[in-house]
Amino acid sequence: MYISVYGEDRSALVRFDSRTKFVIFISSLAVSANSFNATAHEIYCVVLCVMLFLCGKKWNAVKMSLLLGTAVYVRTCMEMQATGSTVVVTIISFILTIFLYCFPILMSLLIITQTTRINQFLSAFQAMHIPTRIVIPIAVMFRFIPTVGEEWTGVRKAMAFRGMSLEPSVIIRHPVKTVEYILIPLLFSCISIMEELAAAALARGMDSDNARTSYETVHLRAYDYITMILFIAAGIWFFATGMVTGGAA
Repeated sequence: MYISVYGEDRSALVRFDSRTKFVIFISSLAVSANSFNATAHEIYCVVLCVMLFLCGKKWNAVKMSLLLGTAVYVRTCMEMQATGSTVVVTIISFILTIFLYCFPILMSLLIITQTTRINQFLSAFQAMHIPTRIVIPIAVMFRFIPTVGEEWTGVRKAMAFRGMSLEPSVIIRHPVKTVEYILIPLLFSCISIMEELAAAALARGMDSDNARTSYETVHLRAYDYITMILFIAAGIWFFATGMVTGGAA
């Protein structure tokens, strides 16, 4: 899936505040780390797909919903035939399980990176009176993730121009070449990206002690409060359930 470097919400059905999206991200971390109820976990994932749809990324929301449904269906079929399963089936089931557990984090990151501009985040954090030494790393982190996605696309195109395939079978048969031709350029590119993002943040005066001005006007609306309360409650419920289940185990 293509991830835009600069998110926008002009086509959003509901324009959620940046702080609401950040609460969704924190809640998703709690859900992924403490999800022991498959049905509740899947419902939470569907709600995140609906949130992405409401934020204006309708086609991406549909694709992620289909991907979620396919993963759940395949894993359910494999669990029904668990008796006498082969090693391949076990590995595929394990990969699908990891994907489903990480799905809330992936969706919350998509909501943030695809529908939020960086100046909206900075204005929201400033309204919360968060110290600058905390704001800069967060801003760089959320902008770093989609930028790496574009760099990965560039590496793939460069390898295709040189006649080097990136199919899984080729990567498995030639792991050393994969590291040499893909990972090393990507790592060096990531280092350069981090330096450029940090320099851009400092050039904008983010390290200044003076209050920054912004064209963005951020304020929480009624649906923002309702959404935050619901997701915080979901995160607490999953965390409490996970503690009880883990303790019982």
